[in-house]
Amino acid sequence: MPTSLVLDTDIGTDVDDVLALTAILGSPELALTGVTTVYGDVLLRARMVARIARVAGLDLGPVVPGRGETRSGREVFWAGHEGVLMPDLDREAVGEGDPIGLLAGSSTVLAIGPLTNLAEAVEVEGHRIDQVFLMGGDFTSGKVEHNIKCDVAAAAVVFGSGVPATVIGLEQTTRLRLDASMLTELEAAGALGELLGGEIRQYWAYRSQDFNVPHDPAAVLTMVEPSLFSFATGRIVVEGDGLTRFSVEEGGPHRIVTDLDPVLVARRIVDRMLAAIS
Repeated sequence: MPTSLVLDTDIGTDVDDVLALTAILGSPELALTGVTTVYGDVLLRARMVARIARVAGLDLGPVVPGRGETRSGREVFWAGHEGVLMPDLDREAVGEGDPIGLLAGSSTVLAIGPLTNLAEAVEVEGHRIDQVFLMGGDFTSGKVEHNIKCDVAAAAVVFGSGVPATVIGLEQTTRLRLDASMLTELEAAGALGELLGGEIRQYWAYRSQDFNVPHDPAAVLTMVEPSLFSFATGRIVVEGDGLTRFSVEEGGPHRIVTDLDPVLVARRIVDRMLAAIS
């Protein structure tokens, strides 16, 4: 049976959230039962999810705007290109339910944005979350990764809760590349491929580069093809400035990716996106 999950995303700023959603849709091992959005204009982000679902011709379950403000009080970063390639987004219907309840009621959560929503969900008494997969942190280079930095207080709650989490950090995802040849494959594969191509090209122009790093799609692959990765088990602690420290601990609640094959993982990400498009 497919694994049911709820996706928590800050879709729209870095294109990798769009790619991760598409990779989920191309993964028969997964059954998406809902989406929550986080950080900034969460209504716009939710409408972007709804547009992608409509273009794909798929029902994603409820798509519910979550928390726009950070728990830490840190100002929200907004690039300005979010949703601009998707005209008339205000026509897209989104859910009006409780985003925290949706997350708290799911046994599996994939979190690929700041952890504001998820922190509140793990504080719900009797929550049903028993495994989290997420992209966040950096466990070797001493960098403060974006998803953690955006709401350090929320990240500290999530990792301090003891909820089991499988995490891929910046030191691993930055080894991946999605390049022009892969983009050509996606754009040739129908309406959703064209939508993805536009989003990718926009982000490349924003970053003045001719590739992007599929951070969030890599987190999807840790769920469906864990054999592509090496892991270590232990405990993650978030320090006050957002640094993530990992210590090996037998039976610890956290598992981080310690190695991967960059070429193979990138290829498998594209394959799963193509499966959703075709």
